[in-house]
Amino acid sequence: MKPQSRVPTALCEMPRRRLLLGGLAFGSMSLLASHALTNTPKASDITDFLILSEFLTGRKNLSVILARRYYLGLQEQFPDLTIRIANLSRDIHASGAQTMDDYLTHGPTPEARSTATTVVSAWYLGVIGQDPKKQMIAYSDALMFQAVAGAIVVPSYGAGPLAWGNRPKPYMTFKEESDEQ
Repeated sequence: MKPQSRVPTALCEMPRRRLLLGGLAFGSMSLLASHALTNTPKASDITDFLILSEFLTGRKNLSVILARRYYLGLQEQFPDLTIRIANLSRDIHASGAQTMDDYLTHGPTPEARSTATTVVSAWYLGVIGQDPKKQMIAYSDALMFQAVAGAIVVPSYGAGPLAWGNRPKPYMTFKEESDEQ
């Protein structure tokens, strides 16, 4: 007598619901993986964005990690971001401007000005997009805090001893136990 294998019968014994859920999970994972692969920017796109950002902000040595995060976030908001960045870069090179101020006196097109404003505001505010799709990318690393780094501490969520406002009054107080008993 030939021993029977359990493999073919194991699939038959598996409940249909479990098999269906497993197939659904596998299918959704493959869909998400393919979506992630198609939205991965090229390294040259990030580099172009970083070079443009350094020109627009007038800052050198911007964070590559933040540049990648800003680029990915802006790409979600503006699917044509690569084209907008290429057009802005081409416009800057055509103007011969050495600084952002020189470029602004050249008189950029409305589309170029809009793209430049979007990129600069992302770096300075640390936030991209408009309501309801607004996303915070950076908080303490936003450029608005670097401009005043020596004078002002980056605000946090808790009020400390040197907070700007008065400490709020407690909404609940505790009675002290009396000495009488």
